[in-house]
Amino acid sequence: QLPQADLALYGAARSLLDWHARHRFCANCGSPTMSAKGGWQRDCGHCGASHFPRTDPVAIMLVEHAGRLLLGRQPRFPAGRYSALAGFVEPGETLDEAVTREVQEEVGVRVRDVRYLFSQPWPFPSQLMLACIAQAGDDRLTLDAEELEDARWFTRAEVARSLDSPAGEGPFDPPPSRAVAHTMLRWWLDQP
Repeated sequence: QLPQADLALYGAARSLLDWHARHRFCANCGSPTMSAKGGWQRDCGHCGASHFPRTDPVAIMLVEHAGRLLLGRQPRFPAGRYSALAGFVEPGETLDEAVTREVQEEVGVRVRDVRYLFSQPWPFPSQLMLACIAQAGDDRLTLDAEELEDARWFTRAEVARSLDSPAGEGPFDPPPSRAVAHTMLRWWLDQP
């Protein structure tokens, strides 16, 4: 509900407040920490360690096959909502490897030609969404029911209708307009 110009300020504040709430104690010795550097650091008075806010990288990806996009829905989504697949980048993993692993785990599809598109900070609680697109080797799906409630392939016309229709009137309800997944769908439609 905030104006676009205020979203970055809100996102930074929300991320910092969440970080302070979760890091009141030193990860090295367990002693209480104190806010420092205007809230951008926490210091331990016992062992002298300094702690800094972190950002967790998340791969969010469009998967394309024969001119269609693979979108999924989690059980927590509002009814009818489909979005890009996503998952955290694990330690020691490249962005390409995270995209490949997440798609394989969630829908059983092997992908290639992973390409980075753009990014968006997402303060829930402290993530950096790394938007990518990948090509699927085939369109057979094997759903991980613990991750996704459903996944489907959508044509360019279905994606366009969904983005341009009121909620509940298109083939699916897209992510909110301020979410990177929505921007990704618009970007995909603009490609030749």
